[in-house]
Amino acid sequence: MNKRNPIKLPYGISNFARLIEDGYYYVDKTHYIEQLENESAPYIFFLRPRRFGKSLFVSMLSYYYGLEHKERFSSLFGSFYIGRQPTLRANTYHVLKLEFSRIDTTTPESTQKTFLSNVLLGIENFEKRYQEQLQDYSFLENPAEALKHFFEYHQDKKIYLLIDEYDHFANEILSFHFDQFSEMISGAGFVRKFYEAIKAATGDGIVDRLFVTGVTPITLDSLTSGFNIADNISTRKSYNTMMGFMEQEIIDLMEPMYHSHQRKEEASITYLRQWYNGYLFHAKAPSRVYNPDMVLYFLKEWAEEQEYPENLIDTNIASDYGKIRRLFQLKDPKQNYQVIERLIQEGFVISQLTRQFSFEREFSQQDFISLLFYMGFISIQSDQFNDLQLVIPNFVIKGLYWEFFLQWLKEQNSLNFEVGDVRQAVRDLAQNNELQPFLQLIENVLQTLSNRDFIQFNEKYIKVLFVAFASLANLYYIQSEQEANQKYVDILLLHRPPFFPNYQFAFELKYLKKSEEHQLEKTIQAATTQLETYLASESLRQLQNLKAYVIVFVGSEVKAIEER
Repeated sequence: MNKRNPIKLPYGISNFARLIEDGYYYVDKTHYIEQLENESAPYIFFLRPRRFGKSLFVSMLSYYYGLEHKERFSSLFGSFYIGRQPTLRANTYHVLKLEFSRIDTTTPESTQKTFLSNVLLGIENFEKRYQEQLQDYSFLENPAEALKHFFEYHQDKKIYLLIDEYDHFANEILSFHFDQFSEMISGAGFVRKFYEAIKAATGDGIVDRLFVTGVTPITLDSLTSGFNIADNISTRKSYNTMMGFMEQEIIDLMEPMYHSHQRKEEASITYLRQWYNGYLFHAKAPSRVYNPDMVLYFLKEWAEEQEYPENLIDTNIASDYGKIRRLFQLKDPKQNYQVIERLIQEGFVISQLTRQFSFEREFSQQDFISLLFYMGFISIQSDQFNDLQLVIPNFVIKGLYWEFFLQWLKEQNSLNFEVGDVRQAVRDLAQNNELQPFLQLIENVLQTLSNRDFIQFNEKYIKVLFVAFASLANLYYIQSEQEANQKYVDILLLHRPPFFPNYQFAFELKYLKKSEEHQLEKTIQAATTQLETYLASESLRQLQNLKAYVIVFVGSEVKAIEER
């Protein structure tokens, strides 16, 4: 804690005791302990996107229920909801905690070996923590057998089993080694047997309660077919905000940091809302939630430098999303990227959610859309009778889509462009109002795609390329179809702190087929009228150094550029 930052931000802290005892700020989620206990189902699965606070929540449960922490209850929980209203089960369990993110999935043998190692590590920590005699498990080669021996040794105890990141290793295998995955989760597979051992322990009364976290249910049906008594509460309205930050929680967090800078606080919450908000896990839930890791990263950077961060997510989070992107290759990559293209062009998809996945049937488009939802790449906008309207939740995730789309386009079509050249072209545009180098990049891509008969050109496709290339420079907050005077500007490139280049831009894009080139003048006039209507709006009139252009493509070439 220092004068510039009067609170300690818990960025990257996933151990609950360390967070509390070292004086980090904690957004109180402890009332959910009581809510979970009141559930009729004692065996619970809960899914959320990466970096959404799952590991910290699991750690909180281990300190709350572990009987070895009874003497620390007041110091850990006394200032929070559950400390003032503890449940009868507080500090009454022997807690077995397992975690499956660190699995070597190189080969089937390494997968089973490191899975077993993680199980044995959890068992060893259990026996040390409860001062039990350490048992010899070295002769075992199977995770299910290890659990069976463990439960046999400790059958006189009441165990709360916590499993963090249950699907992390399985998702990685599924992306590249589907046959290996199928073998692993088959009737004789070691993972199926592992969950069967847990189910047997629940029947014997040894495992009294279970809480499991992960990202997707894509392996839930397969991995837990041997354990079919758990309740997946991930999309229940009452648990919408159990992980993640509500806006008021962020305002409360920011208040001591901005106590003498109200305008900066108001500006920051506006940017945070655009960049990190938008997650909804039930259509009728009253509050959307922010990605907590991204918010804490932003506030940490601001507290240290008194400036907004240049990058909106840190490299660790970007790496996580890059790894999970591998699942886009699942089954039918072309079909999957058609969904992504539709999301970028239309801004939404309509679908139901797949609650549990089965690989005994065809992997459908609905399955892929549901996968995007669970990973946090789309979220609920509203319900549409029996379906959901699903949208990209915020600007950061939209930027990841643009990046994925360009990379896929480049790989599939051997496109020849360098990211450095794109960034330089955007800098030329931003600083010098020099448009031609950027437009040349767009033309080059369109001409390559045209030669390969890859697309039927249209306005929306060109707009996607325009926005995706502009995003690579990381200079602007990019808005597409932003309302102005009840009309919609095609593209706005707006200042994004800490960057304030010389110019901001409004673009109205039009497209004609080569056979329609005779309509060029009429199209320019119509687009110019549209743009002038936008420019008359209050929202655009207040923008400083705004440059506005009508750009008309005919086929794959720019045939008209009109500045207003």
